[in-house]
Amino acid sequence: MKKLVALLVAVLYLFVSCDKEEENSEKKLSPTSDQKGFCLEWTSITCSICGSTGGPLLKQFSEEAPQGAMVALHVNQPDSMRIPNSSYWAFSEDRPTGGGIPAFYVGDNKIPTDDVDAMTNLLNQGDAIAGVDIKHAMKGSSMEIETKTKFFESANGEYYLSVFVLENGIDGSDMAPQGYDQAGGGEEYNHDFVLRAEATETMGKLIASDPSENKTVSNSFTVNLEASWNDVYPVAVFWRYDPDANIKYSYVNSIR
Repeated sequence: MKKLVALLVAVLYLFVSCDKEEENSEKKLSPTSDQKGFCLEWTSITCSICGSTGGPLLKQFSEEAPQGAMVALHVNQPDSMRIPNSSYWAFSEDRPTGGGIPAFYVGDNKIPTDDVDAMTNLLNQGDAIAGVDIKHAMKGSSMEIETKTKFFESANGEYYLSVFVLENGIDGSDMAPQGYDQAGGGEEYNHDFVLRAEATETMGKLIASDPSENKTVSNSFTVNLEASWNDVYPVAVFWRYDPDANIKYSYVNSIR
């Protein structure tokens, strides 16, 4: 009798354990219409204003919008975090620097570096027509990313999803290796939100045309990582495409 009870307890424990493992592995993505916020910064280690003003402003925006995508685009030699030429041209065609850096875009608006209220103003615009959620898992030297996008009202046009891998905490202090030491950054400067890789084309993957209310789209991506990258994570940015507009890819929502 005792052996039978022990066997039943063991089977019950195994069942519960498997249940928990399945529940964890099947964590559901739940996009919401909440506006998460978005900022894109053009920057370079050779730009002293980027270190003294640009980096701190992007950090402030990230604190105001902790679930939003903040993306730092490093350009110019000898910056070791410089983005590929293909990414540079894709971004600059739609969100140009205007001839100088740092240059900031919050949502679709290019802002001066003293516009500390820009992110608050974007968040105060209220809910977006669509939202996206994201999760990832590390598999050896690669990152597996899953996204789910949902429309909360019907819409016209084409909608694209960009998925990027960013890195935080890169030493940019006066003692950092050449190519990372940030002009104007000081003794304890770190590079955050650095664009390292793209899971899609720079301006995204087409995921919906003239979507209906409650339409959902799920996607999976795999991104190869370099061994030197440390604190990496994915973000997704959702756009509406209009070939006749000044800014062809208008911002809808994002997620970190």
